[in-house]
Amino acid sequence: MDEGSRAAASEGVPRGIVKLDMHARADPISVVDDRIGLLGDTHGNYPWTRDTLYRFLAIGIRHIHVLGDFGFIWYGGPREHKLLGKLDEILAKRDARLFVTGGNHEGYAALERQFPPDELGYRHLTEHITFLPRGWRGRTRAGTVVASLGGANSIDRWWRKPPRADGHGGSWWPQEAITEADLEALGTARVDVLLGHEAPWSRELEKHIELRRSGLKHWELKYAAESQRMFQRAVEQVRPRLTVSGHNHVWINTVESHQSPAGEEFKTQSVVLNRDGTDEALATLEVDRFDLRLLEQRR
Repeated sequence: MDEGSRAAASEGVPRGIVKLDMHARADPISVVDDRIGLLGDTHGNYPWTRDTLYRFLAIGIRHIHVLGDFGFIWYGGPREHKLLGKLDEILAKRDARLFVTGGNHEGYAALERQFPPDELGYRHLTEHITFLPRGWRGRTRAGTVVASLGGANSIDRWWRKPPRADGHGGSWWPQEAITEADLEALGTARVDVLLGHEAPWSRELEKHIELRRSGLKHWELKYAAESQRMFQRAVEQVRPRLTVSGHNHVWINTVESHQSPAGEEFKTQSVVLNRDGTDEALATLEVDRFDLRLLEQRR
């Protein structure tokens, strides 16, 4: 049994769930389909996520990206692995892939214990579900560059409990924060599409945040604003034409002007998808055309 399998087995993970034999091969995950599916926060909502996967697969989507708060790994217990296995079975029918850009509501301690990263930084939750490293980059066959930068600060951090000294338990993990190392991993080379849990500054998002300020303490707002500031720096570093985010539980589609550290002015379309249970949480993106559309609502 290899090291990854031993680590999984020691945590009670079914052997069939984690597949690490792809690690030594060329990086197939860096090849992005021309048309991908995008999901807002799923929050471990299995029935909704299951139905959503079927909807994407029915229209031929084989690469699906969750934009944070995946939530299917919290403590890493048997029920969580059973649900991951069920999602994997759905994806396997069409040889589809689900990629996760991490959010703030992820069981980072369990992720790190049970799913060691391969040499490229990927955490393979199942054969068809992969947790992306922060700063990941891929590209379409036509050369359009897509990057991922997960992480966000929980505005309700003070209501949550950190893990115990042994790393178990809790409902808040410091790994949620975007760090300087994450920005360094992302780099400064230009990208075309940046996927994140956080979103860059925009007037539309600021209006939404303003509505939520009532009743919150200044330190809660300051902590939450710090991760948006870090993501804003990421946007200024890589100057994307399009960002797609989750986290804020609202639908936003707007364009803002930004400035790079070198003083270059650029415009970015910022799309924020809603959360599980809403139709505004589902979108398709024709990557090379930057054509993002909400998935047609079911009648």
